[in-house]
Amino acid sequence: MTSELSTPAAEASAAPSPWVAPVLRALPALAVGLTITFTADHSPVLGLVMLAVFGLASAAVLALTSLRLGRDEPLRPLNRGLAVIAGLGGALALAVLATVGGGLPLLLLLLGGYAVLAGALELVWGIRHRASHPLARDAVIIGIGTLALAIVLALVGDPVSAVGFFGAYAVVLGVFLLIAGFSLKWSTPAKESAAS
Repeated sequence: MTSELSTPAAEASAAPSPWVAPVLRALPALAVGLTITFTADHSPVLGLVMLAVFGLASAAVLALTSLRLGRDEPLRPLNRGLAVIAGLGGALALAVLATVGGGLPLLLLLLGGYAVLAGALELVWGIRHRASHPLARDAVIIGIGTLALAIVLALVGDPVSAVGFFGAYAVVLGVFLLIAGFSLKWSTPAKESAAS
C-alpha cells in the first residue's frame, strides 16, 4: 500500500525539469545548421539529407524527452506531436533520396510541409498555454519563425537559397532553444525561493 502511494512521488522526482527538453532539442538543429553553413554544396540532395537527419534526430530527442516528462506536464503532448511531424518529414526525405534521388520541388514540398505543420502546432500550443507555461512565449516565437520559413521557401526558386535558408533557420532555432531552456533552468530556483 505504501509503495503504491510513493510511486507517483518517485515518478515526479525522477522526471526531469521542462528545461531539459528545449536544450536537447537544440542539438540536432545546431548540428544540421552548422553542417549546412560550412558545406559549399547547397544542392537539393544535401537539403534532403539534412532534412532527414534533422527530422529523425529531432523526432528521437522529442520522443525521449516526452517520455521523461511528467504526465501532467503540458510540454509532453507538444513534444509528441512535434516528434511525429519531424519523424515523418525525415522518413519521407529518406524515401525520396532512396527512390528519386533528390530534386528541388520535392525538397521544397517536404521542407515546406514540415515548416507549416510544426510551426502551426507550436504556435497554437504557445497561444493556448501563454498564461500557464513558462515556455509558451518561446513556443509562439518558434512557431512564427517556422511558419516564416515555409513562406520564404514558397518564394525561392533555387536550391542554394532553399538549403541556405534551412541552415539559417536550424542555427537560429538551435540557439533560441538553448537560450529558452537555460533561461528556464536558471529562473526556476529564483521562483522557488521567492515562493518559499
